[in-house]
Amino acid sequence: MLLRFGAANHRSLYGYQELLLSASKATHDEGMVMPVPTMREAAVPVVAIYGANAAGKSNLIDAMHAIRTHVVGSHAGLDGTGTIPRHPFALNGDAGPTRLDCTFTVDGRASHDHPNGALEDVYEYGFEYTGEEFRREWLYRMVRNERLSTQKLFERETEGGTIRVDFGGQLRGENRTIANLTRPNSLFLSASAQNNHPQLTALHAYFAKNWKVVLSERTMSGIQAAERLSDFAHFDRLLDLVRQADVGIEEIDVDEDVVAEDDVKLVQDIARVMTNHLRRSGESAAPADSLVERMQRRKRLYFIHGADDKQAVLDYDMQSKGTRTLITLLIPALEALAAGSLLVVDELDTSLHPDLARAFVSLFSKPESNPHGAQLIFSTHDVTLLNSGLLRRDEIWMADKDRQGASRFVPLSDFKLRSRDDIERAYRNGRVGGVPLGNEFHIDFDDSSRSVER
Repeated sequence: MLLRFGAANHRSLYGYQELLLSASKATHDEGMVMPVPTMREAAVPVVAIYGANAAGKSNLIDAMHAIRTHVVGSHAGLDGTGTIPRHPFALNGDAGPTRLDCTFTVDGRASHDHPNGALEDVYEYGFEYTGEEFRREWLYRMVRNERLSTQKLFERETEGGTIRVDFGGQLRGENRTIANLTRPNSLFLSASAQNNHPQLTALHAYFAKNWKVVLSERTMSGIQAAERLSDFAHFDRLLDLVRQADVGIEEIDVDEDVVAEDDVKLVQDIARVMTNHLRRSGESAAPADSLVERMQRRKRLYFIHGADDKQAVLDYDMQSKGTRTLITLLIPALEALAAGSLLVVDELDTSLHPDLARAFVSLFSKPESNPHGAQLIFSTHDVTLLNSGLLRRDEIWMADKDRQGASRFVPLSDFKLRSRDDIERAYRNGRVGGVPLGNEFHIDFDDSSRSVER
């Protein structure tokens, strides 16, 4: 469960900005919250980020994608000289290293204070980096016995290509050996998972398995959707939700695709060239072999529309963009709800009707559909959600920019609004920020009033 995310010097995020998912004690709004006994607080299941175009909403979500990407792939995905992917703040030439960090929970040990259940371990993890090296990296654990205390698991520093890692007494395993295998351009946490560290592999898995980011409005291709749904554990639930969406779909079927012989021959020719090249390089030819196999076993998705007496069978590409978006979002959403994991979506309302967007968010806001504490973070322009009663005020965040073009994020609970105030009207009127300065464009194509000098 995510409690906090912070970032600095990433795209339009210049100074350090935090997104808090802990429930505000200053608001008395009703709604689902999830207890975090270790911290003696609660977390919210949903965060909606509002703001004008180019205010930084997508950049914050991109930073959440970046922390996962670096943790999962920095050690295995880069060689010793590879450049670390990085997008620093462009309007200041000396903004320092980029920083990404977060506080999260994983299921932990039983506690005498909570004899009927496990007391989650709470971790704070983060790093700072340039294009060449991870300068700093740290991991702490918060535990509660008589009172809350913080344990250092490790602190890493890189200077001039030399890595120093200071370990806490609670971190067991081949720490020094793994530290020696860690490169300046890889994270110690990533290297630990690659070398089966007994404690840190589970934390690496939190990012790899429990942290899903869906960027912009891209939808799955028909082949991708068919592959995902061919053995999808929550297929029946997905079909039920699609029927409830009233988009005209009664059944969904996944079947073997009929591939033209010419296409199969083309792929076989490509695979033959790949095989020869790989073997000459001393590498395994398995990728080339699997290319042909995947082509021959390719799936195709079909949607059955209409009543029994008048049915039409249409493939995925014939569906509306809104339907394809809905399928693209429901697949990771159902996985997150089943596992109690985190789903982050950029521009949720793109191609979705406001009623469908509201229904989608409600899946995470109700205990019956979200019994395991899954979380949804999304950016949106859909103002109808503001007065829907679906979101608490500490679940609504406003993105804005200062005069230097740097993004800043503020929760609605920080604004002085009365409980009976119309939140949508306050937003439209600019009382809580996050809206463009003007609501009209002005341009003049009428040249008749202009004097022409000759």
